[in-house]
Amino acid sequence: MTDTGIHLSRTLPAAPELVFRTLSEREHLMRWWGPPNCRVVECDVDFRVGGVWHYRLASADGTQHWSRAVYREIEPSRRIVYAETGSDAAGRVVHDRPASVGTISLTAVPTGTLLDVRLVFVSPLDRDRAVANGVVTGFTAALDQLEDMLAQPAR
Repeated sequence: MTDTGIHLSRTLPAAPELVFRTLSEREHLMRWWGPPNCRVVECDVDFRVGGVWHYRLASADGTQHWSRAVYREIEPSRRIVYAETGSDAAGRVVHDRPASVGTISLTAVPTGTLLDVRLVFVSPLDRDRAVANGVVTGFTAALDQLEDMLAQPAR
């Protein structure tokens, strides 16, 4: 961690092109995004610079979490930068949790792809609030699911 950021990385058993697809296509995101106890149940992806990814997570206890991410940079099979905030069902920004700018970088390695995630918050307090809300454990659990999904034979 840094004063205002969180860093996660994972080596995934797939080529960067496939990992990129899992980050950019609705049907893949629906399968792995979010921790196991808080699954994506609605998801719209307009994957282009300036486009919005709007999704709803639902936990087992019925709690709903809407989020929206606006894509800032897209380099196919290499990098995605997005600004993420809480939102309501209509996609309007709400300030129910700290906003962040996420940068996901993909690098080919002999065993697949190194996925590097950096989340940057406005302040150390916002970073601490995000950690307390479970962003690290949730993102780590989601990456576990992504890794498992990519390790399965293609159907």
